[in-house]
Amino acid sequence: MIQIENGVPKGAVLLRKEDEVGISWGGEGEAIFRLILGFSPHLPQALASVITPSPSQVELDRLAAHLKKALQARLVFAPMPIQDTIDLAEFLVHTAIMYSRFTPGAPSVGGPIEIAAITKHEGFKWICRKHYYSKEFNLETRHGDSH
Repeated sequence: MIQIENGVPKGAVLLRKEDEVGISWGGEGEAIFRLILGFSPHLPQALASVITPSPSQVELDRLAAHLKKALQARLVFAPMPIQDTIDLAEFLVHTAIMYSRFTPGAPSVGGPIEIAAITKHEGFKWICRKHYYSKEFNLETRHGDSH
């Protein structure tokens, strides 16, 4: 993961061992958490509110770890084609956008989806990127007009 703070890169952080694969996400993660891990991140606390006597935080953490291991959808694997990983990333971002759209309140995820891939052999490569053009190139044309 590359951390960027106030537009300044803070360096790379290794999220898992080099021989392991997986999905990592941040931001508004409720939809992805539910889809990938099979439950809401609020489930352990919701269960704690109805279990008597109340479990300790250690027990809740152990429960969450067990649920993650038992329910996690295995969507990625080591020899996965790069196009499949690109499609999966786009699907997950679109899922987060739609989840945000249909939950109460103002949508907190949205806008155009930009995708880049980083591979061992090709390095960083834009796959899908919004482009900004000067106003003269964005003029609306009507039938018969020849702007």
